Amino acid sequence: MGTDKKYLVVLFFVFFLAASAQAKSLPDINATTRIVYAHGPKQYTNLYTMKPDGSDQRQLTDIKAKNWEPAWSPDGTSITFTSNRDGEYEIFIMNADGSDQRQLTHNTTMDRHSTWAPDSSKIYFISTQGTAKAQLFSMLPDGTQRTQLTNQKLHVSHPSCSPDGKKIVFQLGGIAKGSKIQSEIYSINIDGTGLTNLSNNPVHDKVAVFSPDGKYITFQSYRDGNFELYRMRADGSEQTRLTSNPAKDKRSTWAPDSSLICFQDYRKGHWELFTMKPDGSDIRQITKSETDSKHPHWSGFLGQKKTQKKK
Repeated sequence: MGTDKKYLVVLFFVFFLAASAQAKSLPDINATTRIVYAHGPKQYTNLYTMKPDGSDQRQLTDIKAKNWEPAWSPDGTSITFTSNRDGEYEIFIMNADGSDQRQLTHNTTMDRHSTWAPDSSKIYFISTQGTAKAQLFSMLPDGTQRTQLTNQKLHVSHPSCSPDGKKIVFQLGGIAKGSKIQSEIYSINIDGTGLTNLSNNPVHDKVAVFSPDGKYITFQSYRDGNFELYRMRADGSEQTRLTSNPAKDKRSTWAPDSSLICFQDYRKGHWELFTMKPDGSDIRQITKSETDSKHPHWSGFLGQKKTQKKK
């Protein structure tokens, strides 16, 4: 064998070993993450978790109320959610296994759409307390230090925090079901400054979610005459349609390594959950039921501590 061929063989084995080592170091999405979601008939829903392939479904709440809009804390220990079990929509928190359910907000007005800061130090949510329109607020995980961050003329809803903790995207306008008010996707700095329209489209654009790598934002749009899922860069560029379905596609959430997207779809005549790759390919149904499964939220890698980079 010539020198050049020996060099190519050695080079091949080096790349093979490196690729194998990297594959072994990558976490198994199905073994180390879970998806929390709302499930039940139209009148009420309860919260469940499952593996990303739809197996090992576990019930977390058991009360005849609308328990929905769950959000897993990035450290994997807690889940916030919205419930009207006491009459008004309020924010609740519980352990990841469903234990120790506690009410965080206590208002006669609406509190909904909770999401977490990337270090699990704060919860962002919307509220109509003391405001004519729903606005963005923050609070600590124990419900204290409630702070208003926006003061918009239209309703603010569905916030999502960037992985670096510097930006929040949210929906502005069109919060009510059937609303004819145009809704757009906006971003602000974490202190409430720097309001920027990202979607810039003359129809409804709703429910934006950052990818864990911070590169993309998924959202739902009515620009093609039906709610479909779209993806854009974090700066609003390269807006790309991901789903193409006569039924509605909504409410996206990302796997913690940004390799998959979970979403809800109405193609079965009720809401079911599906996964797809970030380019819209390889769509797979992961729930099968006679009643709705909706509002999915993907956990981080459970049981793994994040290591800080040395300076």
